Amino acid sequence: MVLVSVIIPVFDRIEPLERALRSVQKQTFQDFEIIVVDDHSTVDIFSVTEKYATQYLKSVGKGVSAARNRGIQSSRSEWIAFLDSDDEWLPNKLELQFQYLSANKNCDFVHSNELWIRNGHPVTQSLRQRKMGGRIFSQCTERCLIAPSSVLARKSLLSEVGLFDESFPVCEDFDLWLQVSSVIDIGFIQEPLVIKYGGHSDQLSMQFHSMDLWRVRALVKHLKNINLTGDERVALGSSLKKKCEILLKGFHKHGNFENRDEIQSYLETVQLSTGC
Repeated sequence: MVLVSVIIPVFDRIEPLERALRSVQKQTFQDFEIIVVDDHSTVDIFSVTEKYATQYLKSVGKGVSAARNRGIQSSRSEWIAFLDSDDEWLPNKLELQFQYLSANKNCDFVHSNELWIRNGHPVTQSLRQRKMGGRIFSQCTERCLIAPSSVLARKSLLSEVGLFDESFPVCEDFDLWLQVSSVIDIGFIQEPLVIKYGGHSDQLSMQFHSMDLWRVRALVKHLKNINLTGDERVALGSSLKKKCEILLKGFHKHGNFENRDEIQSYLETVQLSTGC
């Protein structure tokens, strides 16, 4: 049995997918299988994957969460690594992560820094976007601190916290990392091990407005999470209150009241629970 299953969801990407697959094949650590999950593409994805992938699975167009979950459930390995079809691994990605796990025997989840390329140009990350490890639930309530393509996680941990929420069309990673960081410390490698490409029109983040709507829905799940410390509850309440207020202002500004009552109810709930 192989040690790692590399899960690559894809929809209608050919050249970026081949670049991603080549980056896996170039890994200095080779004990893996590659599972490509085709999310109902309209182009011939199989013509690319047959040269690289161990498994090629067809999904039914339910989105990236369902595609990743299908890959996890079909995997034959103890460890799961994710790679988005428009990203690329550096050659020593898996090797350095397993070195980290060897030195940190109780670690079930490790991620790393990444290099950003947008519209063909390197992008310097701000301090606010700085990645980190440890007990980081509080920091994760503010923003997504973990890039899916950098993650190596024990399969049993992902199953325990419930995999990706398939009702989330976006921010599904923000949601899952909140679940994970509420129960364990997060391993982290300072060195960038992933190249993340941005700026192209088919990025999910380019297709959805009000991303904070989905972040709020993820945060609300933790209002009764018994694993949180007192400080983490304060951070959760603060982040939830701030995001709700921003959304409500935006709804009123643009005359968009479809989700107003839902967000207003969340705001009232967090105000009651925190007294502010």
